[in-house]
Amino acid sequence: MSTTTPGERSRVDTTMMYAVHDAFQRDLERLTAMARSGAASGEALQVGWARFQKFLHIHHTAEDTHLWPVLRDKAADTDVLDRMEAEHAELTALLDAVDTAVSSGASADHLLRHAERLTDALAAHCEHEEEFALPLAGALLTVREWDAFGGEQRRRLGPSGAATFFPWLLDGADDSVRRKVLGHVPPPVRLIYRAVWRPRYLRAPRWQAPAA
Repeated sequence: MSTTTPGERSRVDTTMMYAVHDAFQRDLERLTAMARSGAASGEALQVGWARFQKFLHIHHTAEDTHLWPVLRDKAADTDVLDRMEAEHAELTALLDAVDTAVSSGASADHLLRHAERLTDALAAHCEHEEEFALPLAGALLTVREWDAFGGEQRRRLGPSGAATFFPWLLDGADDSVRRKVLGHVPPPVRLIYRAVWRPRYLRAPRWQAPAA
């Protein structure tokens, strides 16, 4: 087991992790609402699902390669990490079921059944991660190690991916979350987000909150 001296360890900033979890759950709530209303096809459904899958895959892959292994080397008890990895595997099967429903043009009822299962499982996983895994990361990881996890997600996203990622992430977020997230990026990125990325995202097909 590797060790970290007190001077190396500092409080990690989990702002982006919570924002990403909220965005994933928001998307699945919108998907289930669309299926419940009878929508099971169309450009918005296809584009939204492809975007959701891409960002979830990037996030979970970075956890599997740059978060759980680092924590496993430091933790005295790895039960939490075993649980995180098992839940990732369970989610893969549920994601595949929804992907099949979306790509095959299945009925809205069929899509709804699988979307609801995925929604419940992902919500439970995010809750477990926030309750057990993030405190472990805060206790054991250095800021450099935590930043390496974030850097891997940025690498997988690629320079052009930010143009879609930030508007997607902040779609429907409240002002406090938006300020915190944008506070993590350089001023030029904030400017281009407001002037270009967000307006372009809002004009394109996407999943939207159901009408009240």
